[in-house]
Amino acid sequence: MRTLFAGLGTDAEARFAGAGRSPAAFPQIAAALLDEWDLPNRLSLAEVWEAAASGDLAGLGDQSKPGLVPLFSGANVRIVGHLWSDAADRLHQHDWTGAFQVLEGQSFNSVYDFEAAREIDEFTAGTLSRRTFDVFSPGHIQPVEEGRSLIHSVVYCEKPGFAISLRVAGGGPRGAYEYLRPGLRSPSHRRRDGSAAQIDLLSQALQVDPAAYEDKFSALAEGLDEAGLIRLLDAAAFDSLPIPETVIETTLNRLPDGGLILASLDDIERSDKTRELLGEHDHPKIRTFICALFHSESRRELNETLRIAGFADPVVESGRALSALIVDDEAGELPPDYLVQALGESALTGDVGNAIAVMRTQAAGAPLLDAHSQFVGEAFEAMEEAPVFRCLFTA
Repeated sequence: MRTLFAGLGTDAEARFAGAGRSPAAFPQIAAALLDEWDLPNRLSLAEVWEAAASGDLAGLGDQSKPGLVPLFSGANVRIVGHLWSDAADRLHQHDWTGAFQVLEGQSFNSVYDFEAAREIDEFTAGTLSRRTFDVFSPGHIQPVEEGRSLIHSVVYCEKPGFAISLRVAGGGPRGAYEYLRPGLRSPSHRRRDGSAAQIDLLSQALQVDPAAYEDKFSALAEGLDEAGLIRLLDAAAFDSLPIPETVIETTLNRLPDGGLILASLDDIERSDKTRELLGEHDHPKIRTFICALFHSESRRELNETLRIAGFADPVVESGRALSALIVDDEAGELPPDYLVQALGESALTGDVGNAIAVMRTQAAGAPLLDAHSQFVGEAFEAMEEAPVFRCLFTA
């Protein structure tokens, strides 16, 4: 396998040199090379396992990032293997150019546009909108341009997943960016920094005395400028620390786009919860629904995403998947069809009251109808507070 990637890497180095070592030319070069070398028919994840076990992958580059496996490191060109199972990549742009190719599994990919409105030091507030959604199968090649021309998110519906990237460093500023929906751009590698001690102390205070935690968090927030406040909130969100109501009020009062920033920071919890749910479920339809939730900002986008992902009967299939996520099934009993239908209708139309009314008419006389009607109403009230279900509550 080492010989395979050495050959591909050497070929890429030669073509890159022939193009004047222009990073802008490399996405087309990389896409053409991946097509020519036909890696899906020449390499499997099992062979990568064998190479790793034999030590054949040693010394090929930085292996400090989980899930990224160096396969070739040349003067300019790098080849990296990407391992996927239950990960949910937040929206991001790259500081390299080249191309990806899916070798195993099926990946959900959305591409976004970002309209910047206000810069706050290293952060930028603005508006994110989904441009495209696609499902990539083995063999698919995705060119990658550096910067905002490719802002995307990736989740693998099937597991395991395996992809290859062929890349060179971009020509622009170094450092990638991450985006949080509905509209906050941040440097990808910004975690903790000057907030580390503050976050550690706040975390300890929360464990000792919740009231003291709120007081200390509020005092910290009051003493920071706009960017410092965003850094503190961002670091707290990544450590899953709750934001006290007093700090929410401070943010809304002091930042002209405070509501947007707070909503965007919820996207961190959303991706974390998506990973958790994917880790709990192996059924393809349930995983597809979870991935569709992650890639959608509205019911319109969710319906479109499910259609592209292959849901032939979106209401019923969504209702079954949603019931698996929210119904306590420890007894092993499947929810009745009328409840599945009501959950699916509520999710995809947003009209919970009508879905319950139709259920009561069609299932009149069912022994647990009253309890199930109450359950649907209460479930959607609870889901409205959970970022992972955010798309269900926007038309």
